[in-house]
Amino acid sequence: MGSFYKVSLLVLFILSAAQLNMQAQTNRSSVNFPSVYYSPSPRINALGMAGSSLPTDDPYGFYYNPAQLGYFSQTNNLSYQLYPSNVDWGGFNQANFRNSAVNIGYNFKNLLGGLSLSAGFGYIHSKLDFGTVPVTTADSPDITLFSYSIYDEYDAYSVGIGIDYYVEFNVGITYKKILSGLFSSSPQGLNTYTNPSAMDYGLLLTVPVVKLIKPEYKFNMIEGVAAAPYFNISIGYSRLNQGGEAAINIDPTASTPLPRDSRLGYALSAGLNIKLSGKPFKLFSHDFTADAEEVMVNAYQIPTNNNYLIKTFSYKDGLGDIQLGNLFGVKGDDNVTMHKAHEFNLFESFSVMIGRFDGGGYHNEESNGIGMRVKGLLNLLKAYTSNETFNFIADHIDVQYYSSTINIEWQKFKYESVNISFYNFEF
Repeated sequence: MGSFYKVSLLVLFILSAAQLNMQAQTNRSSVNFPSVYYSPSPRINALGMAGSSLPTDDPYGFYYNPAQLGYFSQTNNLSYQLYPSNVDWGGFNQANFRNSAVNIGYNFKNLLGGLSLSAGFGYIHSKLDFGTVPVTTADSPDITLFSYSIYDEYDAYSVGIGIDYYVEFNVGITYKKILSGLFSSSPQGLNTYTNPSAMDYGLLLTVPVVKLIKPEYKFNMIEGVAAAPYFNISIGYSRLNQGGEAAINIDPTASTPLPRDSRLGYALSAGLNIKLSGKPFKLFSHDFTADAEEVMVNAYQIPTNNNYLIKTFSYKDGLGDIQLGNLFGVKGDDNVTMHKAHEFNLFESFSVMIGRFDGGGYHNEESNGIGMRVKGLLNLLKAYTSNETFNFIADHIDVQYYSSTINIEWQKFKYESVNISFYNFEF
């Protein structure tokens, strides 16, 4: 058993050094639980991890703002998304990141006399697995006494409500149950941390500028084809991982803060809609989004007379150090990370995303990605067929694929996801 406790103390030392490796700084490196900090959405990651203010029907979309479920439920009924393969976590050969999500939504306008009020429910399971580590003794290095697992894992349960009445307003809340452990497969059954829980809160407001100025504005793009431009302004705000701390079982006096996060952002969306067989069809669109984010943790190392470091932390209130200058200047600083991105979409079928993020410990990092979906192609073909089965599929079923890459210094993270959705069902 001596080797077990030596390994335990060694792991504790490494974790403690990684958790609070600064003097009173407030960026992402002051917290643990990386799987709770990084979005599981390939699309949002391609957008520089800007996910609080650009409306999305991505099943992972509520991760950075649970109010996204209110937007999702306005037109979507059921959506399921998963990774076709695990994500290699940076340069760690053994580590992988795997996720799945399901969203359910319904718009109650038929029951409310045409008032577009909807509700959505979402679930995400996420696990960042660093693999297993064998424990041996100096006398018998080839004999494994036992192996222990290193991982971060959580389940997120969310609900969002949306209303579309001149403007679109959405609110949401998420509950997360987090499990972060070492030695989980050892005979002793020890976990490094307790199992903390956290709450997320979010708001999302979208103003359809063209629709408010002239609701029926359109022009003839070509003979017989009317086009309607749109321009929307969205504002999103979210508070993530509101909770306490996680105690370390090996040392009950030690603890690590949850990555409490504050996000405030905006999005500008413009595009052109046409009608095919009487159904709106998005010909092309361009979205720009910018999110200011701060990890609301002050972490300290306080030296004592015997050179022992007392590690402690505190949480910030409100928006922390986020300023309007961060948003309008689209610039991060020592404490605030600025996420910004462009997305270009053609025929509701092909998307290209380009993002950047800097500040808060990042140094002008890059992200990019592509997306493909069958919705646009099906709607285009629907204009040339009268087959009822095909038209039903085109009206109600969509399949999406996203691939993205994030570059963070020397690390590269590649994500892929497949999503099947059912939408526009009314009862």
